[in-house]
Amino acid sequence: MNTEKLIKEVHDTYMNYYVPGFLNNDMAMIDKIVSYPIAYIQNGGVSMHDTYPVDPQQLKIEKDWDHSSDWEFKVTAANEQQAHAVASSIRRRKDGSMIENVDAFYAFTKTDNGWKMFAVSDVTF
Repeated sequence: MNTEKLIKEVHDTYMNYYVPGFLNNDMAMIDKIVSYPIAYIQNGGVSMHDTYPVDPQQLKIEKDWDHSSDWEFKVTAANEQQAHAVASSIRRRKDGSMIENVDAFYAFTKTDNGWKMFAVSDVTF
């Protein structure tokens, strides 16, 4: 299989499941593309989780986050077994004021049931 096709598969998986799941607080949709346990890489450490480590609904409450802008997503590498992707955006309040920048890394593995995320890391600033 060619690299462009693999990249498109990972891109479509993220766009069709992760993005709407995250924006709509739909953890069941996110769970469809996660291979548990998932590694969460943060603050110089790695922890393993049996549920997705970021709760979008709680994030919205804690940060007064309403929407994001300047959003980018790119699959940076893919082969038959694994893929890496990066995403970035600016989180904003309802009035449009900036809360923070967020940059994330995702690792995917190809399974019999499609691409599944097995690691995530995020940096906010």
